[in-house]
Amino acid sequence: MTDISKNRVIDWDKQLRKERDLMSNLGDEWTLSQVKELTGSFRRLVDKDKDKVGTGVLVDCEEFYLSLDTIARNAYSIICKNRSSAHFSIKRGEDKHDEDPALKDFIESDKKLQLFKKNNGYENISKNSDNSS
Repeated sequence: MTDISKNRVIDWDKQLRKERDLMSNLGDEWTLSQVKELTGSFRRLVDKDKDKVGTGVLVDCEEFYLSLDTIARNAYSIICKNRSSAHFSIKRGEDKHDEDPALKDFIESDKKLQLFKKNNGYENISKNSDNSS
């Protein structure tokens, strides 16, 4: 029997356009790094991109992603995916209310993300980028 496996191919150009459009919709209260965490575009980076760290080309979440080992990268990706899913499920407009389960999921996922970042040295990444600016 032949084992058929399918690899998921992500269209990164589409992903980056989505990121740009989302950034314009969210406004100034979201940083580019936070938007990249929502879109997951940091996942396009590979180990050979580590030479870009500290050059100002990458935003905080991308440098953080590259600083992680494989297991931590997977955990970071999963946390960001869950947070993103909750964010895009939140009801907006007239249907909006504080008891929205998606809003609660987003808040919970955001807490998990902040804890993960704290436990894995994110503050060192953001301090370094603040000093280089």
